[in-house]
Amino acid sequence: MEKETTPRTYQELQQLVDGQAETIEQLTRALTANRARVKDILTSFPLGLIVINEKKEIVAVNKNVQEFLLFAPEEVSAKPIAFLLPDLEEIIVAPRPVVTMALRKDGEHLPVEIYVNEFESGTDRKVFIHLQDITERHRLEVLRQELIAMVSHDLRTPLTSIQAVLTMLDEGVYGELKDSGHKALGRAQQSADYLIGLVRDLLDSEKLETGKIEIVLQETSVGKVIQKTLDSIEPTAIANGVKLVSDYTNDSFEAEEDRIVQILINLATNAIKYSPAGSDVEIKAGIEGTAVKFSVIDKGPGIPENMRTRIFERYQQADQPHATQRKGFGLGLAIARALVAGHNGKIWVESELGAGSTFCFTIPISN
Repeated sequence: MEKETTPRTYQELQQLVDGQAETIEQLTRALTANRARVKDILTSFPLGLIVINEKKEIVAVNKNVQEFLLFAPEEVSAKPIAFLLPDLEEIIVAPRPVVTMALRKDGEHLPVEIYVNEFESGTDRKVFIHLQDITERHRLEVLRQELIAMVSHDLRTPLTSIQAVLTMLDEGVYGELKDSGHKALGRAQQSADYLIGLVRDLLDSEKLETGKIEIVLQETSVGKVIQKTLDSIEPTAIANGVKLVSDYTNDSFEAEEDRIVQILINLATNAIKYSPAGSDVEIKAGIEGTAVKFSVIDKGPGIPENMRTRIFERYQQADQPHATQRKGFGLGLAIARALVAGHNGKIWVESELGAGSTFCFTIPISN
């Protein structure tokens, strides 16, 4: 038997309607407040922000976009995104930013970096495009490229010519020199080699920046790369009063021979320059497991623990006592790391303050 219900009175119905009306009013106030809060967030966002709909039409822009593109919101509302970003072919949500050009009201094009995110609420879908003005970064990048071009074309060629002439002078092509002349010529050759090394590091650093360092593998041998390295660094060792010691096998492995020699020259030259006169710099190499391990050991001042990872970054140099400080850009070890990585190898340093350092890297026998 169903339970009988008593009809609600008019007063009860009125109270129910009033309660629901109050609830609706509270929800409306909360929704309005949330919209205002979202608007404040979007307006004060530190990057430029463009909101577009599924038709790629502009729904809203924040004040940063207004300030550096000079358009008022009503001037861009409902316009296609190509109105502000004419070179942007696709709008894709991606973890990495995209560099493109934005069009200002005065007709000027500005370089910008954009980040794209999607926002969905029910059936409503919006795309948020965050913009960062990179005009200054772009200007600095142009200057950097001009510097690299100048170094490549205006410095490398004459330095190579100077080095060739110095070599011929030393070999007596233009007549015999006195002992004092050979000594002066040796200093000049060292200076030329130093400058050529700096130019090479700058150009390799540019390739590292753009990802254009390519490794061409060929069969070579441990003995071959070690001997090439020793022949190249011997004059520097003699000039610094440092004795070179080597211990290596003659196993074959796959690598770009000149790049391995470049890594070893870099490590060994640093070891020589930071070693006290009369000490030894040892170069060791041989098979270890499925790789060839190279080690350059010095008796220098050592490297602080907090720098043993950072020194492989560009423009980083370990703090050294004033008496042992050496000039340089801090590019050599970063380039060495990139070249080792290009061979699928590893590079690291073991060091003890006051007792020297051992720089090691491994190259797989076969890549």
